Amino acid sequence: MRFRAVLFATTTILLGSTLMAPMAWASAPPVMERTPDADASGAIERERAYAGLTLGDAIRQALIDDDLDFAFKSIAALGRAGGDTSTSLYYSGVRAFSQQNYQDVTDTLRDSDQDDMLTAALVSWAFVGQGKLDQAINAWEVYGGDGNRPFFNAYRGLLAEQNGEIKAALGYYAQAQKAGELHFVQDLTRRYITLLVRAGRKSDALKVHDEIFGEPKGLDPLEAQFRETITTGKPKPLVAMTPPNSVSSLMSNYASALILVRIFQANQEQNDPDSPKVAEPEEKPDADTLFVGDALVLRTALKIDPSNQSARFSLSEALGEIDEDKAAFEALNPIMTGERLNEARREKAVLHLSLEEASKAAAMLDQIPESLRDRRWWDLHGSVRGARGDFKGAFESATKSAVAARGTGEWDEDLARLSLMWAHYNLGQKAEAIEIARALVKKLKPENPVRGSAGLFLAAEPSTHVEGLPAARESLKMLGADGRTKLSLGGVLAQFPGTRAEGVQLLRDALEEMPRSPMFMNSLGYTLVEYDIDVDEGFQLLQKAYDLRPYSGAITDSLGRAHYKLGQLDEAQRLIEKAVEMRQDSPDPEIYDNLGDVYWHQGKPNDARRMWQMAKDFGGHYFKQAELEGKLKNGLKGPAPILRTAPVYVEPGSV
Repeated sequence: MRFRAVLFATTTILLGSTLMAPMAWASAPPVMERTPDADASGAIERERAYAGLTLGDAIRQALIDDDLDFAFKSIAALGRAGGDTSTSLYYSGVRAFSQQNYQDVTDTLRDSDQDDMLTAALVSWAFVGQGKLDQAINAWEVYGGDGNRPFFNAYRGLLAEQNGEIKAALGYYAQAQKAGELHFVQDLTRRYITLLVRAGRKSDALKVHDEIFGEPKGLDPLEAQFRETITTGKPKPLVAMTPPNSVSSLMSNYASALILVRIFQANQEQNDPDSPKVAEPEEKPDADTLFVGDALVLRTALKIDPSNQSARFSLSEALGEIDEDKAAFEALNPIMTGERLNEARREKAVLHLSLEEASKAAAMLDQIPESLRDRRWWDLHGSVRGARGDFKGAFESATKSAVAARGTGEWDEDLARLSLMWAHYNLGQKAEAIEIARALVKKLKPENPVRGSAGLFLAAEPSTHVEGLPAARESLKMLGADGRTKLSLGGVLAQFPGTRAEGVQLLRDALEEMPRSPMFMNSLGYTLVEYDIDVDEGFQLLQKAYDLRPYSGAITDSLGRAHYKLGQLDEAQRLIEKAVEMRQDSPDPEIYDNLGDVYWHQGKPNDARRMWQMAKDFGGHYFKQAELEGKLKNGLKGPAPILRTAPVYVEPGSV
């Protein structure tokens, strides 16, 4: 509750920052005008990369591809067209700062808006880089005004620390704590805690640590080690923060804060109708527009300081949120050493799993030392084993997750039980899985997402479908009706005739929030095709998804299924066999099931039954077990789908 209160207290000032402007520009409709580039070959490559894209899509793609220059120049060009040169000056300041041309920074931004946080940061720390601490402090205090501007106190404390004024630094950090901002500047919080210990205030240091990072029993192993150094009074010596470190830190903390505030604001508005509300824009930005705003800041932070690991994690998360998993992986790749290396390994394992690379995920997890294998590690380990079809191994991992979670807090214990629920289910032990799900739904409050997941599990089972629907729908409401929750619930509801229309609408609503996500296109497209709702529309969505993510076995299978529904059996066979090959590391029974249908109508009954038997051998967790039994016994009834021409495919970006 304390963290929620802190988040709400800081929402208004954080959302008031002037850096929200690029998000509005990024969604503007004009077609991209090319900015001349000194490198002719680079210009040609860019033309190919961004050809035909609107301004928003071109900037989005540039930020995915780590082409920050193109993104900045594009936004600056739009600003100049509208009579606004401030963005062009800011971009010049960023370039100069990243090259450590600090005099150029102060000269370029001399007449810029002193109230803009990021401009003020560039100017202040450019003065630090020139050895002009008094001017740096003055520039930051001009920005801070009455001291209530976002992040003023936290980074004023850092400036005081740079100036050797430790007592003053402690005071500013304390003000940042009072304002609730230490939750967003955890890199500086650790400095504050270390300074408290050095000042002989160990008990205060422990109090601050537990308020910001959580109670000792729920800490991950690395954080527990840091807390132990406080308890013994021997934290690691502070490493000086250079101007690039400082500005990059501010930018990445700002971006992370905006992401957290948006999540909190959505939940607060959904759950508390009497709470004060920030004025909403006329049109809610979709996930891609929000990504542009986040990535613009985070890419800038990394341009200034490539060693900023926090920015890498936040950028990877932002890319993952729009299903750009390969780019998310690349964002984390440079983390090869340091305290967060094992955290990066765990996140890379998650991304390997999303990319259908279970063996690579397993290898990445194996690199994490045994001393750091907590509940989260065992949960992920179980998911990897399950993805490879090793359900007994997955159950073993889930059991170890439950053991590791004991005594660490209710949240971890409930998540471990959720993993155990799925492990039972994948072994065909449905009764045990249902018992765990019912217990979680009964025990937890509606706003708890674990309860929603348990309810969704019950809703997906025919025998408990009606029973699980209320908890699943409550979860959708309590989570602010976000796109991924809609996708999960919509996919479940679409499986049942009585709720199919509702499920399809949820999938449409989800895709509207994530219009460029191949995985969201796949979910809606496959549903439209599988249940013969609109095969033509489904085919176009799946073809577009395939063009965007041709390395996905799941999407390849879906497109093959669409060709099957169009009676194009040879093309269906080619694609689904390709999907089987692509998913050897992460086999999916539904792909074998679909290939069996194709073989049957091609007059290959033995091959068809072989595929259906392979799907059945996955165990009782495959939701089409009853249908499989009928196919194995009697084959498919009725003729093959009527052969017809595929609908004309519209280019990506226009469906």
